[in-house]
Amino acid sequence: MRQLILQIPAGNEKIIREAAGKYRGRNTIFFPGTEKDVFILFLPNDTLNNFLGDIESVDEIEVNLIPRGVISLYPPQDEAPAQVTDVKPKSAIEIYLGGIQSIGSLFGLVGYSFAAGIIVWIGLYTATVYLLVAAMLIAPLAGPAMNAALATAAGSWSLLRASLARYMLAIGTGLAASYLMALLFDQRIMTPLMIEVSQVAEVAILLPLIGGFAGAVNICQSERDDLVSGAAVGMMVAASLAPPLGLMGVGLHMREWEVVTASAFRIVLQLLGIHLTATLVFYCYGGVRRQGVRFLKGRKRVQYGSLAVVTAAILAMLVWQYSQPHFLRRASLSTELASQLEKELSRLDSIRVVEQNVRFSGRKYNGESIVGFNASVFSTDATAADEAVHAQVLDHMRRNLRFPEKHLHEVYEVSVLRE
Repeated sequence: MRQLILQIPAGNEKIIREAAGKYRGRNTIFFPGTEKDVFILFLPNDTLNNFLGDIESVDEIEVNLIPRGVISLYPPQDEAPAQVTDVKPKSAIEIYLGGIQSIGSLFGLVGYSFAAGIIVWIGLYTATVYLLVAAMLIAPLAGPAMNAALATAAGSWSLLRASLARYMLAIGTGLAASYLMALLFDQRIMTPLMIEVSQVAEVAILLPLIGGFAGAVNICQSERDDLVSGAAVGMMVAASLAPPLGLMGVGLHMREWEVVTASAFRIVLQLLGIHLTATLVFYCYGGVRRQGVRFLKGRKRVQYGSLAVVTAAILAMLVWQYSQPHFLRRASLSTELASQLEKELSRLDSIRVVEQNVRFSGRKYNGESIVGFNASVFSTDATAADEAVHAQVLDHMRRNLRFPEKHLHEVYEVSVLRE
């Protein structure tokens, strides 16, 4: 339930009472006056938008909406538990106005973006994973993402333009921060964590789709219906953006154009995926539509045009990802190669595998990406010399792990362990 305080010209009491009864208003309080009447009433979340539409005919009406959940109890007493648990999503107008209100100051946006860029660079440079999590927490990227989706659902060009501008400002600030840190410390090598973060998976599109869905649902749900905190959802949105944003700054400084391209690809894909699913949730679940939000007249061409552009861009990027060389699918390729390595090693009865892994080095040899196949094994034959076991395993890997069609330069490393 939401509490509304209305101040209306005297003589319009009947209109308010009829609308309140129509939309299941409860515990209504009326204060008559000589010139102005005051109503205090409580409405279910999902009826608020239509209620305001019905009373628009009242001139000079003043509305105070308190965006907090209210527990409204009324007879019969034995229905009180059902009345409390009847939690509705927020109304379309509250979702939309709340999105506009959450824009915040430019100082906070720039400050948090710059701080997040520095923290994510430190995390990547020192291989400290919890600093990446900290950067995700303070990166102010979820707000512009959700507002842009709200703008598309409502067909609001002014909100869409402002949200995209704040998007670009936040991304540019974080990018500049990581670039300046790499420049200040004269970074010349990519750390193992940077190489790992730079790898794109074939299923990279799924993360922003889920993030956009979760972020939009969190905004639409009433605060008493939240199963997940807003901070956690915001971090999920930022998780897909903050690390590649910091890595892109490092790549620009070191002129590692493949890293820059992969990071830019991930950033754009994440933005588009988040936008698409969040827009659909706001439209279908939140009821935010061109003609569905009071006091707003959205544009059809903005709504459908934005959705068409975003959908076409996602499809184009996926086609590009799968048609390009493997540098846009390395994370998935590493898993595929590791599976093949395990399969080939299992064919050797003379060894017992302790550990195996596949890792891209981030370097190239004769235009081919260097990938390392590493295996640690025990010999099942106690009389066999370590050199013989090493040679056998190495020869088996070289003969059976060749991928010329993938443009890879394979490097093999075998460690023979003794109990």
